[in-house]
Amino acid sequence: MITTEIFDLTVIGGGPVGIFGATMGGLHGMKVKILETLSDLGGQLYALYPEKPIYDVAGFPMVIAKELTQALIAQMQRYDPVVCTEESVESVESSDEGIFLLRTHKGMHATRAILLAVGIGSFTPRKLPVPGAEEYEGRGIYYFVPKLQHFTGQRVLVVGGGDTAVDWALSVSRHAREVNLVHRRNAFRALKEGVRQLHETPNITVNTPCEVAEILGEGTKLTGAVIQCQQEKRTVAIDSIIGGLGFHPNLGPLKTWNLDMANGTIKVSSDSMATNRPGIFAVGDAVSYPGKVKLIAAGFGEVGIAIAKIRSYLHPELSGLPHSSNMKQSKMAAEIS
Repeated sequence: MITTEIFDLTVIGGGPVGIFGATMGGLHGMKVKILETLSDLGGQLYALYPEKPIYDVAGFPMVIAKELTQALIAQMQRYDPVVCTEESVESVESSDEGIFLLRTHKGMHATRAILLAVGIGSFTPRKLPVPGAEEYEGRGIYYFVPKLQHFTGQRVLVVGGGDTAVDWALSVSRHAREVNLVHRRNAFRALKEGVRQLHETPNITVNTPCEVAEILGEGTKLTGAVIQCQQEKRTVAIDSIIGGLGFHPNLGPLKTWNLDMANGTIKVSSDSMATNRPGIFAVGDAVSYPGKVKLIAAGFGEVGIAIAKIRSYLHPELSGLPHSSNMKQSKMAAEIS
């Protein structure tokens, strides 16, 4: 017998896509709970890149990550979901009544359906493979970037060639005296618009194909770096280094849930966001299907598909699909009740 309260939907993961999943569940009249490992909602985006500019959210020419998170939370709170932070799901079981039992290190949660929005899971930064890097980590070398004002007037070195490195170089350039970006290839793995801005920003110097060969310092103070570009080496004076080489993802206990996986991601059907386990759906960067694009905008769209299918899963007697022009919380709740 299940003694804990049973929810219609439990969203695992409190990043932007997970928060929007809780909102859409509430909009459909579902009783929703959201479980997040970190102490605050917002996920990787909020924890690592609160000052990061976001360009792919409809209606916003540009929005800062922390502001987007705050807006998403305010939107979600209209539907009063139960939010549990600092809880990591360790296992899932199915009861005889068709209820999922989610065990965390704090207790048990019961739910009729699950929406996984776990992103890349836990994340460990890829460290700079450079002599001297470990000595100055947190004392001039950053993988989790502080507020941008920290770099005011500084000479900053950014390492990497993806969207993260390019975005940080552009963001920091608005505060720093000068920025050097070092990438080991000529081609970038970033959006063309970002790369264009990179080359057109006066106080950014792009160094390709180059690598950081050595990090220099005096005592506890970071003072410079040796940049090697093919056969040429040169020393640049710097105050801070930002490592933008990405992260090692880890889905952790999800790997034991008997979900179909592909290259460390959860396989879903693109027309439903359903996994191979009935009642468990997944969205966002954690999933894979033909044509998958890893954008926040794409994740929001996947939430719309998933919630519509979860509604049908919970209430197969309801006919038709809702439309945003006639969707009202009270009407949906009345239908479901």
